[in-house]
Amino acid sequence: GPAWPRGREQELPLLLGWGSALQPGSCPAPCECSEAARTVQCVNGNLTAVPRDLPPYARLLCLTGNRLASLPPGAFLSPPLPDLQHLDLHNNSLMDLQAGTFHNLAQLQSLDLSHNSLKCLSNATVTQLRALPRLHRVRLDLQTQLQTSYVFLGIVLALIGAIFLLVLYLNRKGIKKLICAMWGICLHVM
Repeated sequence: GPAWPRGREQELPLLLGWGSALQPGSCPAPCECSEAARTVQCVNGNLTAVPRDLPPYARLLCLTGNRLASLPPGAFLSPPLPDLQHLDLHNNSLMDLQAGTFHNLAQLQSLDLSHNSLKCLSNATVTQLRALPRLHRVRLDLQTQLQTSYVFLGIVLALIGAIFLLVLYLNRKGIKKLICAMWGICLHVM
């Protein structure tokens, strides 16, 4: 039969759909992986999706400082991450977490979603997080919404103050009469 070109032995399983592009235990770019520490860090890599072929030994997966806007169902299933305990997604652009995003992360203990654009979590997502048996820490950051509320409150108070000053200015003669009347009553009582 025809000879397969030398150096291309590993391409056949990929072409036939057997296996992944990376060898088991390897690390997808731009991540840094440590099998000894069981960590995968994909930090500030401009990622727009969770990298495929993450090493299955990962207990800590850090995807901070990327451009992840949404996490689709099964985002952490290729391959499965059976030992994942800590998932750090802070400082991304997450606006949406779809139902099924955290499916099969039964060992997950902590999840950091802070410093994202999440406005709320859907009932399906909350139900899914509650179903994770070991999850005891979820970090959300609602600070931007609170800052917006305080700015709005400040503007409203400033407008009320301006209206009050305008009313005082327009009624200054009436206010003078009231103050004089009160002063006279005080002098009379003493």
